[in-house]
Amino acid sequence: MPRAYFETYGCALNHADTAIMKSVLASRGYEIVDSIDDADIIILNTCTVRMDTEERMKRRIAELHRVARERSAILVVAGCMASAQPYTVKRIAPEAILVSTHNVHRVHEAIENGKNLLHEPSRPKTLYTPDPAMMQRGRIAEIPVADGCVNDCSFCITKLARRRVYSRPMENIVRLVEALARRGVVEIRITGQDVAVYGIDIYGKRMLPELLERLAEIKGDFMVRVGMMSPEQLEPVLDEFIEALRKPRFFKFVHLPVQSGDDRVLRVMKRRYTVDQYREIVREIRRKIPGAMIATDIIVGHPGEDEEAFMNTVRLVEELRFERVHLAQYTPRPRTVAAGLPQVPDPVKKRRSKQLMKVIERIGLEEHTRYVGTRAKALVVSQGERGGLDAKLYNYMPVVLPEGSATPGEWRCIEVTGATWYDLRGRVVEC
Repeated sequence: MPRAYFETYGCALNHADTAIMKSVLASRGYEIVDSIDDADIIILNTCTVRMDTEERMKRRIAELHRVARERSAILVVAGCMASAQPYTVKRIAPEAILVSTHNVHRVHEAIENGKNLLHEPSRPKTLYTPDPAMMQRGRIAEIPVADGCVNDCSFCITKLARRRVYSRPMENIVRLVEALARRGVVEIRITGQDVAVYGIDIYGKRMLPELLERLAEIKGDFMVRVGMMSPEQLEPVLDEFIEALRKPRFFKFVHLPVQSGDDRVLRVMKRRYTVDQYREIVREIRRKIPGAMIATDIIVGHPGEDEEAFMNTVRLVEELRFERVHLAQYTPRPRTVAAGLPQVPDPVKKRRSKQLMKVIERIGLEEHTRYVGTRAKALVVSQGERGGLDAKLYNYMPVVLPEGSATPGEWRCIEVTGATWYDLRGRVVEC
């Protein structure tokens, strides 16, 4: 029985792709092992979204290449780096077998035939139904509802790795959610490179609101978190999306990347919305769903960002007071438009990043401090990576509870006793 060991880096889509690969191999009699020392096959699912991530992947590919040689094991490199930078991977590990993001459901063919799988498959991976057990991590599971996006942002290398939109049929998603609910999963994350475009390839229109309506009807004690969406793709179905998100099944959480608070920089980025459009979407969500958490992504130091543009971003953060901000310094990615433009010097990017991070932390602490002293129901989802228990409020606000005070899967009444810029601290109380 061949034994396969997996390492996965990057976003929720990569973790979902790993679940597919594990399901495929397990169904063919492979044993999935937790230790590389027990493996005949080493599978590395890579990320290359930023330069520092790419460098980390290069080091790990080299390390695993040496291990595979020493053990006479097969090394498979999958994920975005295999898709977007196959020659880089081959230069480091000439014997590695490469599997693109769109071919993960055919990983057995790559292993058994010893051939790279990099071209578009005739049958999309979204038609393959993974084993729910492989998708589950504790009481949490991620379901990729759409892979790829329709945008062409100037900074994004992921577009080269996931070129087309592939949506998972709605009935397939419903069956997976039902199966995961039966297995005791309490938090289901529907994910995608851009969840707002779900259905555009197989149904001819954006079907996210209809999908949410179907998920709201499924019986079970679980919550659904909706994944990242681009503003311009959400806008055409915003009213229907808000109406669906209001239902009790869903965390009142919206991940809506703005990337920059300056219209000129947004045009350089090839983002298809203005700051005013973004502002109105956020205001509409907050007006109709009080307490909704808005998470966003911001890139500092993108080509074209001068001091005025940077300060426009700072002012937008001050104005909209995001509850969660994923901040990144721009790094050039190969074969992208932005990499060929005049670059902002690294010291300037670092200074701006530190300046904006101080604003983000101040606003986060101010917003979170408002919860201190309040009581609410929270869903306990997992053991905390740094101790304690991780729980979520109705709007996905994280709360750290004392170890042993509750069990993952329970809804408990909690009192918020403290706050940081990132999360809340609390204790379990009687309702």
